Amino acid sequence: MTNNLVKLVNQFFEIKSKIADMDKESMFERNFNRVNNIFEEENFVIHDPTGESYSESRTDCEANIVGRIANKMRITKTLKPIIYQKNETGLHLIQKAVVIVE
Repeated sequence: MTNNLVKLVNQFFEIKSKIADMDKESMFERNFNRVNNIFEEENFVIHDPTGESYSESRTDCEANIVGRIANKMRITKTLKPIIYQKNETGLHLIQKAVVIVE
C-alpha cells in the first residue's frame, strides 16, 4: 500500500510542478489542498526542498549537480519530493528527494 501511495505522491507532485510552470497553479489550489489533506490523513509529510541550500552531507536528497561543486550550492529544481511517514515513534524517511543543484 505504501509503495502505491508513494507513486501517487510522485505523480501528483509532477503534475503540480508542470501546472506551476505554466503559471496556472492558482486555478487548482483548492484541488491541490484537498489532495494534500488526503496524504496528511495517511500520515505522509511531503516536502519540496527547492530553494534550500545543499551540501554533500545532506542525507534526504539525491542530487544531480550542474556546474562545479561549490560551498554555497542551492537546490534549483525538485524532480521528486522528500516523503516522510509519521507513526508513533516520529517521522521516517520513505523517499529521498531527487533534485538538481547549482
